[in-house]
Amino acid sequence: MREIKAKIKSLKGTKRITAAMKAVSAAKLRKAQEDLINVRPYAEVMKGIAQGLYLRENPVTHPIFKVRPVKRIELVVISSDKGLCGAFNSNIIRRVNRFAQEKQKEGIEISLTTVGNKACQFFTKYSDLKVRKEVRDIFRRIGLPLANEIAYDLYLGYESEYFDEVYLVYNRFINALKQEVTFERIMPLSAEGGEELQAAEYTVGPDEKVIEEAVRSYVSAVVLRALKESETSEHAARMTAMDNATKNAEDLIKKLTISFNKARQAAITKELIEITTAIEAMK
Repeated sequence: MREIKAKIKSLKGTKRITAAMKAVSAAKLRKAQEDLINVRPYAEVMKGIAQGLYLRENPVTHPIFKVRPVKRIELVVISSDKGLCGAFNSNIIRRVNRFAQEKQKEGIEISLTTVGNKACQFFTKYSDLKVRKEVRDIFRRIGLPLANEIAYDLYLGYESEYFDEVYLVYNRFINALKQEVTFERIMPLSAEGGEELQAAEYTVGPDEKVIEEAVRSYVSAVVLRALKESETSEHAARMTAMDNATKNAEDLIKKLTISFNKARQAAITKELIEITTAIEAMK
């Protein structure tokens, strides 16, 4: 009985912690959703502007529009800094490994930019894939400065032809209960969907810095959106995981309480039998 009582007490403490974590994640999720709603249109507009310039200018004017034979692919793997968020990180890792195996069979080399502590830890310790760059401790600094830092590194790598394709790999937020692992190719930039923007809307002067700035802004915008998608998905996944943990704790507490009551009833019955036996013996 003492052991069961100790387990019940421990589970009640765990339940309080998981319920508090669920409430915190729910509050953070609401704020992250608001930010994501604002970032998504911004990323689409920047992509549309870059596509419009592609349609307006000669496609080979800027390296980001040039399609090369694929010899090396860069995967930007975005994970969380912390755990306790269900299959959020393991789904990403599993899909990256599968993608890498398929491409390596075709003779394509894979290199990684790992964003978030969990991806950094796994791919540096437990994977044979080459980690080209690590970005750790992102939780408190997700925003445009971080997106610019990652985007500039990718931009230089593609421009120098160090890699021939760049994919963002992240959990896309669908709703609080569903997040989807997404592979988004951001370089080379395709003109698909850009036909809606009329080339006549853009007048580009002799200074090509406009195109350069538009392209860099596009890369930063899509990286920022991926970071925000991942952040929102992380809060949703953690909220769901903590809700399940709270419910599991409640179920275990109920089962242990029943076991405790049965054990106590058995102990009382045993004592009554012993008293009755003693009385009968005294007679």
